[in-house]
Amino acid sequence: MKRAILSMILLCIGLYSYAQDCDIHLMAISVDQKDNTPESANEYLYNRLCTAVSHDGISASGQYAQFFVAAKGLVLYEQVVPGAPAQTALTLSLNLYIGDYWGEKVFARTSFEIRGVGESRERAYLNAYRSLNKNNARLVSFLEEGKKHILNYYDTEYRNIQKEAKRAAQLRDYPKALFLLTSVPMCCKGYEAVSEDLIQIYHEYINYNCDRLLMEARTAWATYPDLHGAELVAEILNQLEPDAACYDEAMELYKEVKAKMKDDWNYEFRKKYEDKIALRKQIIEAARAVGVAYGNGQQPQTTNIMWLK
Repeated sequence: MKRAILSMILLCIGLYSYAQDCDIHLMAISVDQKDNTPESANEYLYNRLCTAVSHDGISASGQYAQFFVAAKGLVLYEQVVPGAPAQTALTLSLNLYIGDYWGEKVFARTSFEIRGVGESRERAYLNAYRSLNKNNARLVSFLEEGKKHILNYYDTEYRNIQKEAKRAAQLRDYPKALFLLTSVPMCCKGYEAVSEDLIQIYHEYINYNCDRLLMEARTAWATYPDLHGAELVAEILNQLEPDAACYDEAMELYKEVKAKMKDDWNYEFRKKYEDKIALRKQIIEAARAVGVAYGNGQQPQTTNIMWLK
């Protein structure tokens, strides 16, 4: 009986941790306005959007991602109020969207009126956008709906994501493959299968990278067989992962350089993977870093989403 109770407790703890560890990243987009909205107001709206959205397992930033969150303010009413000084009063319809940037689909949308008054039109906009915050009940409901659609997408599409990632890896486009796989949240039902592919492809990547870096290190040492060359070798070899296939060959080069430089070369390799228990987590984090770097190079040239209505 005690064993059954303990099992139930551990199961509940596991399910709680599983539910909590469900981070979804959204690419925040500042939609180009067709009216004469002040540029500073658009920037402020973008920053408010990132702050308001980033909670409860969702984060938003300019970092590239398949799924996006966007905000667009439309003027419903504008009036200059006479006085000393004169003030501008604005009533805006603030429209929020969550959707699939690649598939050009909107998953969730909401809108609500906001108002702002200021001594200038710019200040009126800024004061109006201050009302966008995570305490807004409609915003919370909007985020929950968007998150539900995104998780459903991954639950149904993770096998296709795996296939696309494997095709990219076959073409040696490892950063793209890792970008695709690391986008799948831990709470997706296909996460375990995806993470196995992730680890395998990451090892293919570090092996491929190892051969390239080892060649660079050997070339540097052959060109500059002195202290300068030794420093170049150190810089290159420190990028290698300890479990890469050519790591032993790299150590032979290291010993060769060390033997020639003797005491003039004070260099140590960075310590990696000391904790075997955390090895899997470290590999996934390293793979995610490669994917993020790939994503940063894929940033859209324009934020004008013509199909967003």
